[in-house]
Amino acid sequence: MHVIDAMPMECPRRAASAALAPAEYGYYFVIFYTVLGAPLGIILMGSIGSGFLLIPVLALCFLALGPAILNTMQTAWVPLACGITYLFIQLGVHGESLYEPYVYPFGQWIISLVIVQALAAHRPNFLNRFLWFTLFMGLSMLPFMTPSQGGGYERVALNRELGYANANAMAGWFGFCVVCMVIKGYLEKKPASRLVAWVLALVSFYVVTLTVSRSALLAICAALLVASRRLLKGGFLPLLLLAGFVLGLVELGVFDQAVRSYSLRAGEETGRFRVWPLLIERFLASPLIGVGAAHPGAITSTGMYVTPHNSFLLFAVASGFLPLLLFCAYLVRSGLAALRTGRSAEYESAFHLPLVVYAMLITCAGNMDFMSPWAIACLSLPIAGDVASMAGGEAPPRQRSPIV
Repeated sequence: MHVIDAMPMECPRRAASAALAPAEYGYYFVIFYTVLGAPLGIILMGSIGSGFLLIPVLALCFLALGPAILNTMQTAWVPLACGITYLFIQLGVHGESLYEPYVYPFGQWIISLVIVQALAAHRPNFLNRFLWFTLFMGLSMLPFMTPSQGGGYERVALNRELGYANANAMAGWFGFCVVCMVIKGYLEKKPASRLVAWVLALVSFYVVTLTVSRSALLAICAALLVASRRLLKGGFLPLLLLAGFVLGLVELGVFDQAVRSYSLRAGEETGRFRVWPLLIERFLASPLIGVGAAHPGAITSTGMYVTPHNSFLLFAVASGFLPLLLFCAYLVRSGLAALRTGRSAEYESAFHLPLVVYAMLITCAGNMDFMSPWAIACLSLPIAGDVASMAGGEAPPRQRSPIV
C-alpha cells in the first residue's frame, strides 16, 4: 500500500530531476568557461562574460520546474534579497558602474543562487557530482600554476588569465575538495573507494600547502574537527588508517617545504588588522548606505591601500547595514539548517555542517569568496535538505549514511 501511494509522488520528482539535467551540466560548463576559457582560447560570442552565460542555464531551470521554481526562490529569498539590495544601493544610490569589480559579480551571484538551490533541491546526489567536477577543475588548473616569492618563502598561485587565480582563492577551492574527500573516505565502506578518496584529499591538501594560505588551512582544520563528532561514531580504525597515511607522507618529507613556508609566514602582517579598524570607522560614519563599492578599502599607516579581506566588512563599508544584515541572516539560516539536517541518517547530511563551517571561515578572510561555486553549494545544500525534511520528506532519494 505504501509503495503504491509513493509512486505518484516519486514520478514528478524523477521528471523534475531529469528535466534539470541540462541545467546542471550547463552550469558546469559556465564554471569551466570562467576558469579555463581564457587560457584555452575558448571565446564565445565575442568573449561574452560568464554572467551572461548563466542566463540560459537559469532559463533551463525555469522551464524544467515551471511554477515550482517559485518555491526554490522562496527558499533562497534571504541571499537573493541581500544581492538585490546591494545592487540597488550601488547602482541607484551611489551611481556606481555596473562593471565595477565589486558590483558586477553580484549579478552572477544572484543567478547562481537560484540555479544551485534548484539543483540541490531537485537533483539527487548533486553534491557527489559537484564534488567530482570541482576536483576535476582543480586538477585542470595545476598546469597553470606559477611560483611567487615573498617574505622569504615560496608560494604558488595561478596564471592571471584564469578565474580564481589568487593564491587564497585557489586554496579555498582545493580546501573544499580536502574537506569533502576526507568525509567521503570515512563514509565509504569499500577499502579501495576509501583509499582513492583519501589519496585525492591529500593531493588537494598538498596543493593548499603550496599556496601558503593560512585562512584555508585553519578552515580545513575547523571543518574536519566539526565533522569528527559524527564520523568517529563509525569507529577509530578509519582515523588510525588516515593518521598513518599522513604520518607516512610527513616522514617522506612531502610537507617539509610547506612546514618551512608556514613557519616563515606565521607572524607576517598582511595589513588586514591595520585596515579593519579604519573600515569599521568608515562604516560607522555612514551606516545606512556605506561609501560605495568603488571605495571598499582604506590606506593604512604604512601607506598601503588594503581592501577588507573580509566579506562582512565589504558589505558594511560598501552598502551599509541592510545588505550586511541580510548576509548574516543567510549564513545563520544555512548554519541552523545544517545543525538540523546533521541529525539525519542521509549520506549527504554528514557533509552539511562541516562545509558550512568551512565556507563561513573562508568568508571571514576574503572579499567575495562566498560567490565561489563551491561556497554557494556549501551554503545551499543544508537549506535544501532542511526545507525538504520539513515538507514531509519530499526530497529526492539519496544514499543513506553508513554512520547512524
